[in-house]
Amino acid sequence: MKNKNIFIIAIAVLLTFTFIVSTSALIMSGISEEPVQVSVILDDSSSVRWTSFISGLEQAAKDTGIKVKVVNTTKNLSLSQQNLLINQELNDGADGIILQLTSSRGTENMISDISRKAVLLLVDTSGDMDVDVEGRSACIQVNNVELGRALANEVSIAYGKELKGKKIGIVAGNLRQNSNSERLQGFTENIKASGATTAWIDSNINYVSDKIGQRQQDNPADILVALDNSGLEAACEYALRQSGPPTIFGEGTSIKVVSYLDDGLITSMVVPNEYYMGYQSITAVSSRLDNKLTPMEDETIAFRVVNRDNLFDENNQRMLFPVVQ
Repeated sequence: MKNKNIFIIAIAVLLTFTFIVSTSALIMSGISEEPVQVSVILDDSSSVRWTSFISGLEQAAKDTGIKVKVVNTTKNLSLSQQNLLINQELNDGADGIILQLTSSRGTENMISDISRKAVLLLVDTSGDMDVDVEGRSACIQVNNVELGRALANEVSIAYGKELKGKKIGIVAGNLRQNSNSERLQGFTENIKASGATTAWIDSNINYVSDKIGQRQQDNPADILVALDNSGLEAACEYALRQSGPPTIFGEGTSIKVVSYLDDGLITSMVVPNEYYMGYQSITAVSSRLDNKLTPMEDETIAFRVVNRDNLFDENNQRMLFPVVQ
């Protein structure tokens, strides 16, 4: 009888233990893990210049289940302002940071510090980086030297032998960013043999349209070449005020410059595939978070040359307007 009681007690204990384990499992299964958080810090984040890029981010976020936050920013942030925003996002639980540096100069310590705390991916422009044997950060961008060379090719194609003796004004944009300085290098190297001369190079980042006007008064250029989207918009704004505007070429991504191209104000422009850049940014961060032992790697995105003749080609439309595909 005593043994029977011991057996019944053992069964009761086992059933109780099983119930507790099962209940705990059910409770735990009802608690979902916090989603991975990635914060995106760009210069002037609300600008339509970022429309394609952010669309790529959002699509990749849906595909990976990552929670993406595009931080609201103003134009021409300083590095210290960017660093403050980054630390705020890290304190709020960001697992990854996608960052467009407003200046590439002297960023080694900043990049090193951030990449110790979170997965870091630079976009649009590289920074000055220490040797990173662990692959804790990377950069995704267009080949900027080749982009500059492509712009020079477009000018040469448009003018042919008549380019000799023409004067070119270069709206260089923020030359503290490696991207723009590399584009300038590629353009100037490739235009040398044409016989054209450089009237001026302007690297202002404020009141750019007015600055172009001042440059043109001092030394008028026949051709304007803008190395980034904001410079291209500014060149067009200047040209719209002129009775005999110069010919315009440049790099552009916004709906505004597409409209200027369609209207004939822009002769030709180079368009990076920024939707892909946005999508791959999330993919790269996700891969690193999933496997910390796999080093991050730099990636180069493609660009296309777009003019009035090929503006409505299917591939160009898909890249220019990825949201409506």
